[in-house]
Amino acid sequence: MHDLIKNGTLWTLKEVGTDSEQIRQNETLFSLSNGHIGTRGSLEERHRTQAYSHSDSTLMNGFYDTEPITYGEWAYGYATHHQTTIPVPDAKKLDLSLDDELFDLETGKVDHHSRTLDLKSGLLTRTFSWENSKQQSIDVTIERFVSYDFPEILAQRIIIESEKDDLPVQLLFELDELEDMGKKESAEDDPDPRKKEQAERRFDSRPLSTDSGRMIHISTHASDLHAVIYDHVVSRFEQVSLERIENKVTASFQTDRSAPVIIDRFTAYSHKYSNEEDTDSQAENLKEIMSEVETLGYDEVKMRHLLFMDEFWDKSDIELEGDQALQIGLRFNLFHLHQAAGRDGHTNMSAKGLTGEGYEGHYFWDTEMYMFPFFLYTQPKIAKSLLMYRHSILPQARERARTMAIDNGALFAWRTINGEEASPYYPAGTAQIHINADIAHAVYDYGKVSEDEAFMFNEGLDILVETARFWLEWGHFDDERDGAFVLNDVTGPDEYTAIVNNNFYTNLMAKKNLSYAIEYAQKAQEQAADKLEELHVTEDELEDWKKAESRLFLPYDEEKELTMQDDSFFHKKVWDFEHTPEENYPLLLNYHPLTIYKHQVCKQADTVLAEFLFFDDFEMEQLKRDYDYYEKVTTHDSSLSRSVFGMMASQIGKHEKAYDYFMDTVLMDISDLQSNTKDGVHAANMGGTWMSIVQGFAGMRFNDGTLYLTPHCPKEWGSLSFKVQVKDRLIQVMLTPSSTEYTLLEGEPIIIVENGEKIQL
Repeated sequence: MHDLIKNGTLWTLKEVGTDSEQIRQNETLFSLSNGHIGTRGSLEERHRTQAYSHSDSTLMNGFYDTEPITYGEWAYGYATHHQTTIPVPDAKKLDLSLDDELFDLETGKVDHHSRTLDLKSGLLTRTFSWENSKQQSIDVTIERFVSYDFPEILAQRIIIESEKDDLPVQLLFELDELEDMGKKESAEDDPDPRKKEQAERRFDSRPLSTDSGRMIHISTHASDLHAVIYDHVVSRFEQVSLERIENKVTASFQTDRSAPVIIDRFTAYSHKYSNEEDTDSQAENLKEIMSEVETLGYDEVKMRHLLFMDEFWDKSDIELEGDQALQIGLRFNLFHLHQAAGRDGHTNMSAKGLTGEGYEGHYFWDTEMYMFPFFLYTQPKIAKSLLMYRHSILPQARERARTMAIDNGALFAWRTINGEEASPYYPAGTAQIHINADIAHAVYDYGKVSEDEAFMFNEGLDILVETARFWLEWGHFDDERDGAFVLNDVTGPDEYTAIVNNNFYTNLMAKKNLSYAIEYAQKAQEQAADKLEELHVTEDELEDWKKAESRLFLPYDEEKELTMQDDSFFHKKVWDFEHTPEENYPLLLNYHPLTIYKHQVCKQADTVLAEFLFFDDFEMEQLKRDYDYYEKVTTHDSSLSRSVFGMMASQIGKHEKAYDYFMDTVLMDISDLQSNTKDGVHAANMGGTWMSIVQGFAGMRFNDGTLYLTPHCPKEWGSLSFKVQVKDRLIQVMLTPSSTEYTLLEGEPIIIVENGEKIQL
């Protein structure tokens, strides 16, 4: 059992001691965020050595800078600019001195050092005792959280206690003192293409006037984004002297053994990034927020935060009896999913959330296909906000389609922040046009589960129509295949097989995308005719969609009785897995792309993912044959892979395999299974763990307005319990190895179907 779990409880992860490697490793795991701001779980000492930190960044969702992408050889339509979420001034830093001696873990004597992440409350608490060279000692507690009621606010409380009176203590707080980023492990030292280390500060700052606290305006170097940060230190104790000099605040006091000294710090990060002319309004808004926060006080702001977290867990928790490690792993993953989601309709979810700089803070298909289901069935308002972000970047998607010589429709960027394509490697980027259908699939599911017709006949219809139009122009009817509609030169989810014809996943998803657009366009003829007219959808266009949908080519090998991943996959030599050293995985870091592309080898679930999503469209024996074949050639070099194979294993009766895959997914970040947790959590895998429980072990599906379940609770567990929201109902599901129980907690009566049998709730 991992030490963090062994030292903790069913709701906490606890780090004990001062081992530098342990503290560095836990820096990602202890990150706190709220969808707007995120700060990594690093130590507070401003001056600590690199040995204790990989990257102590604080990030704002959607606050990024750009720089031109340098190509050795350029071609038309390549992505032009990097977009990189950049670290901003880190307001958790401080200096602690006792009788003019500066604290750090390598001087004096440090005892009882521990840090605890409380998942139920969203609090990170650090405690320790420190004795300086003069044998003077103090006990220190530092607590931090990011508020959901005030999404701009990072709150901290520092408590100093001593068994002796009159020990001189000083705390120095500095807002705009970003460490020399060149000290970090540089990109030159680590060629991993999944991350892009930043070697320099990417913003300029200037102070703004304020009556109390410290306020600065920051502006990016190239993207022309502007934000305001307001830092305020508060003490209710008379003996504490607060001195402000420029951007620094010093709190000085003498200890009193009869009572601890408490100092609170609130830092507000502006929520909207605007042009320079809006800086004054941002500043005024933060002043109002800070005034309210200071009036309420730390305890009340914290109490509201705790109530918010209680509400989240009440509807989103998964309770698992019989395995402490899995229970804490599940809650850890749900906690970070909840933290990662943008909630304002203008931001989304990075592949690393706000826990690190891996993948430059980009948004991928990960959101819709792996993380979205969790929000759809537990927090539908957030699900809608994530879709509203996609709608907000439709103009950029239309422009990208034009760049790709598509005159009608839209192509969403494979990786992006601002809606423009930012992937410099098009075979594994732009060519993954399945992202259009992934987004359309999320829109369709949201409409069915939420019954939010106002969204579906406005923003939803915009997305469904524009993505459907794209397929008609990208593909064509192939006379050599009896007029089948084909999609050539694409890359599916498996990035070890690039630029192929008729990727099964892409073609099936495009077929569904067209059917979704047809369904809602036909409904709109009766319910939203004005919207159809606005979109210029004609009867002729609808007929074109129907024709393409009905003839979409799905490759299949009749002789092998196997679904073909693409036209060429079975014609390639199988990768020599037997003679590939363990240290050569992931393959992408050790072999040229062309070496990989010419083999039968999969980075992650591709055909198996398509079949899992539309399980009811296939015969059971077909699913089993395909699963057995593709499992043998899949490396799971992507963190997105194991959960899919585990869920499919549940559905086809391979229960031991399902359990083994689940064990890998649920503890992936805590155990550092992929060896890169330091760069941020694997948010898509975290979504995959929720799906593994609800759509895997419980077998939940929502089709044609009905909730279906085919439950199987692993024999290793005593029970499994979770809740889902469907059509304004809140339903609790309880499974044991020998029984099932369903309870309608909120909403009108509903009929569900378990293993073909109707059950009235």
